[in-house]
Amino acid sequence: MSGAAELIRIAKAEVGYKEGFSNGHWDNKEKYAGQVPGMAWVSAGGYPWCALFVCWAALKSGNNDLFPRTASCAYALDWFRQKGRFSEYPAIGAQVLFGPNGGTHTGIVYAYDSTYVYTVEGNTNTSGSPEGNGVYLRKRARRDAYTYGYGLPKFPEGVTTADPALKGKPGFTYAAKATGPAAKHAAPKSTVKKVVVKSGMTLSSIAVAAGVTLASILTANPSIKDPDTIRPGQTITVPAKPSPTATKKATPKASAKPTKKATPKASATKSTCK
Repeated sequence: MSGAAELIRIAKAEVGYKEGFSNGHWDNKEKYAGQVPGMAWVSAGGYPWCALFVCWAALKSGNNDLFPRTASCAYALDWFRQKGRFSEYPAIGAQVLFGPNGGTHTGIVYAYDSTYVYTVEGNTNTSGSPEGNGVYLRKRARRDAYTYGYGLPKFPEGVTTADPALKGKPGFTYAAKATGPAAKHAAPKSTVKKVVVKSGMTLSSIAVAAGVTLASILTANPSIKDPDTIRPGQTITVPAKPSPTATKKATPKASAKPTKKATPKASATKSTCK
């Protein structure tokens, strides 16, 4: 399975995860780097892992080729720009980039409106730090100078975006605000069926067999004036059997109090978000 919905599902499932804690501070040792081929050095070196978290979510959700495999926010920005898929407007499943020139921090967009962008971010905390301690849901101001822009993955279902320049273009669905990918709607299934009357049948027996009321059958067949006068060979429209509805109660997640940690120096040869 791939696409924006699966990417977001995988990323959100990690909310609450915390990196390692040693020598009195959070240490950037996390579980994701070892699961992404070629990226184990990020955790081994204690480097910032916000971009690595995006890579991991892309890999696990089947969207590996739609995102750059990197621990560098700057590299991610260049990667999307080279493909002509960078925008100043948010999109569902987009890789959002923060800071001067987009090189400080990153995450995944799961919703947006006219004022805010809602994200899943790794290596942050409740205050939105780019050098935090875990995976959090964040609410960011769209027009804040810190919110630099968005890489738009080429999802198979297309991209839901607030970019007016992409309105009507193939592969894009414009939405001023959105809380999930634009669904591809299948042709609606028929809610009625047809029954050909056989000898011995009555409207009441047809209603009982279909699990509906006689009144509903009469409503669906306005041409029938007398329910006792149907004849063999006559076609009767039978409405769908009503189905019960169910509701679910969401259980809120608790978040741990963030703890300040030391910031490791970046490698001279392997660029990271800081």
